Parts: sequence; structure tokens; C-alpha cells
Amino acid sequence: MNNALDSSEQDQVVLLDDVPRPDADAGAPLVLANERLVAIVYRIAEADFERFGPFSDDDPFCVVAFSAAAFHQFGPPRNADLPAHFLASRGLRGYSAHEVMHSSLIADSWGRDFSLEGGLRHFVLTFGESTLECVAGDYTVAGIYGNGDIAGREAFSLCQ
Repeated sequence: MNNALDSSEQDQVVLLDDVPRPDADAGAPLVLANERLVAIVYRIAEADFERFGPFSDDDPFCVVAFSAAAFHQFGPPRNADLPAHFLASRGLRGYSAHEVMHSSLIADSWGRDFSLEGGLRHFVLTFGESTLECVAGDYTVAGIYGNGDIAGREAFSLCQ
């Protein structure tokens, strides 16, 4: 008997409600990385202004940082192609942040032991024209800023 689960039985996509949703009308997010940290900067969806604000005349951007990063990929699929992603049937949604529990990516690449407590975690953030997948030890909303220039500088300082 084969003990390995296929990805459709294994991967469980969970929405990260503490991460602001990306604005559907915003430009491309900015990704910065070094050997151990990945940071992404993007404009927050107006629907989240009240939850993460208050914002008046600001154009708020957030920085999400992934610590102890082992892998990241930024590119396809775009939002229109998201239904073809193998995680779509497991709950992957557009313009959202997710964690993939019991990740087949981690199990296949690093072994099942790395997905246990204290090991690696699999995150997926979806945007209009791209998707960020990151395998890291943890994530944090490193900050919310009044504009993209400030957020970009803060993300850059995290990666130095």
C-alpha cells in the first residue's frame, strides 16, 4: 500500500484573515528577497481600509514578510487563470492570502518532517496578474504604510 497522499487529498488551503487583501485595481506588487527573507509590497483593497485603517487621504500599502524562506516563486497564474491551479479546488481564491496545510510541495521537496510544527510552511498570495508562492518558517504583516514608496523602502530595509 502506498502511504503517500496525492495532492488533492493532502493540500488544505486556509485563508489568512490577518493579512490585508490586495486591491484588484492596483499595479503589480513588489517582491524583494535575500537568502532568508522574502517581502512583498502591495496596495490594500479598499474593502479592508476600515479593518486595517483608519485611512483618510492615504493610498495604503502593506508589507508582508516571510522569514526563514526556503523557496519563493512569483509569476503565473494570473487571477483569470486561477481556476486551473491545482489548489483552486482546495480553496485557493483570487486577491487573497492563504496557507497550504499539509503541503505536497513541502512534502515532495523537503520531506514530510519539514511540514511538522516548527518546520516549513507554504503560503500563496494571489494578485491580478500574478501569484506569489513562498515556503518559509513564518510570515508577518511587517507594516501598513500611507503609500507605496514608504512601504517599498521599509521592505528594502528588511531585506538588507
